[in-house]
Amino acid sequence: MQANEAAWYDAHYQQIQTAEWVCWYKFSLPYLRSVLTPETKLVELGCGQAPLLRQLAREKLLPEENIYGLDQSRIAVDFVKGILPNAHIETGDIYRLPYPKNFFDICLLMETIEHLEEPAPALDQIFSVLAPQGRLLVSFPNFLSPPWLPFRLLAEWLNKPHWVVLQPVDKIYTVFHVIRLLQRAGFKFERGIGSGYGPPYFYRFEKDWMTRALNKLGLWRLSFHPILIFRKPAIGQSVSHSNKNRT
Repeated sequence: MQANEAAWYDAHYQQIQTAEWVCWYKFSLPYLRSVLTPETKLVELGCGQAPLLRQLAREKLLPEENIYGLDQSRIAVDFVKGILPNAHIETGDIYRLPYPKNFFDICLLMETIEHLEEPAPALDQIFSVLAPQGRLLVSFPNFLSPPWLPFRLLAEWLNKPHWVVLQPVDKIYTVFHVIRLLQRAGFKFERGIGSGYGPPYFYRFEKDWMTRALNKLGLWRLSFHPILIFRKPAIGQSVSHSNKNRT
């Protein structure tokens, strides 16, 4: 964890993020409702103010004691602790996760992977703490989305970082790149869910029925914030993790 990055996020979370119920959370929730049980242990890494964790607790989909969250911003963590006092929310470093091996059934990495300077060691950590057959949900800005790349470049050229909330580390990824990263770390790709098909300002006008229709057409690879679902292989199928190609 870099001190300047933590300071940026502390400043960012000084205010409550009123628009946090965004498309990648909205379209993750139906899937989570279908797989969660009261015994599920779930963690969100880079949770920020944790709107999805708060929603899971609000709907009683999980007891607070089974909800975990990690973020480098003390401001964000203190905010979440005030709302979910019985959950396990703490500051920490994604490169040194403070959890036992094979502990979690579900891990959420939402709009976080693109902000990691070195994703491979972080993914190794996640692989370690996720139980065999555990699920990992990853969302990120996908530059296969037709309007996204010119919008991002325009924000940089015009020095308008607030258009896309440019952060200290902000890498450019595509669906195919992220899937390769996760497979190289030993995860098995299962499916994708489309989330938002327009650039940052305009996707707020996208109706849910429009997103669902585009997903039914199998266009999730072109969505702005795809949600990719991976599994950690069962014991006996994970040998490839120790032999994975790190090149």
